[in-house]
Amino acid sequence: MSIFVAVANPKGGVGKSLTTMMLADGLALTYGARILVIDADPQAGVSKALLSIGAEQELKSRQIGLGAILKSFQKGDNIRLAGHRVAAGDLIELRSREPGFIDIIPSNHELLGTLPEFEHAARKKRRKDRLDVLLSNALRAELYQIQSNYDVVLIDCPAGPGVLGLAGLRLAQHIVMPTSLETNAYSTLTDFLRFILADDLGLASRVRVHPLITQYHATNTTQREMLHHIRQGLYELNAIPRPVPYSTALQNAATHPGAGNFRSAREKYGNALPDLVAVTKAVAERLSANQ
Repeated sequence: MSIFVAVANPKGGVGKSLTTMMLADGLALTYGARILVIDADPQAGVSKALLSIGAEQELKSRQIGLGAILKSFQKGDNIRLAGHRVAAGDLIELRSREPGFIDIIPSNHELLGTLPEFEHAARKKRRKDRLDVLLSNALRAELYQIQSNYDVVLIDCPAGPGVLGLAGLRLAQHIVMPTSLETNAYSTLTDFLRFILADDLGLASRVRVHPLITQYHATNTTQREMLHHIRQGLYELNAIPRPVPYSTALQNAATHPGAGNFRSAREKYGNALPDLVAVTKAVAERLSANQ
């Protein structure tokens, strides 16, 4: 049985796609896990990181990915999720797909322009039902057919409380919430926690929320103090204790060298490789402790 993890925060720019890439690489590399990534974000950040920009465009032309899935859903056709999976990742250690590997259902940034049209057309046909509920139900039925092939399903959710993000949350057993140590990010985070656990979504009894500090600057005195408070259990956030540091190496790792090109984990992550492993283990321990 797969573990379903949504990577979500309504605030943009907090490292959701980077976190999704790191967890996919880290779980497959460190634990030999079989990973399926669902890129539910029209900005397609994790698709670019795991496939390359060129591959993202090619898959769009072949009608593979989130855009084609939404068109089928809008028409009332079967979405046939299995046919939209493609092998992903550029780590040479995972090239043989034994034991761990990464597949992805990609997104495309051009969805940013067509998503309002999709929502309008879909709602015209389904006036009485919540669109995010219908979409999550359709995705869940398809995922049930293929989940035995995967140990973990990671869903990269877009910023904001839109249909795609809410559908992703409804699929999840766990929500990893990347957040930076800024006052406005904290206030957004606490508001989001209240929102997703409200009766309207009905998630309080079946989902576990795990804030993850990202873009952490160890040299910043204020951030160090805030992280210390979090580890002591203050702010009632129950955050994962290991932060994701802000580093050039991690930013570079998210730049895919191009379709067909592979690199070792050391080449990809450089001096941030120990951080990748440490963050992955911290998240894995939290997820396994809450199963």
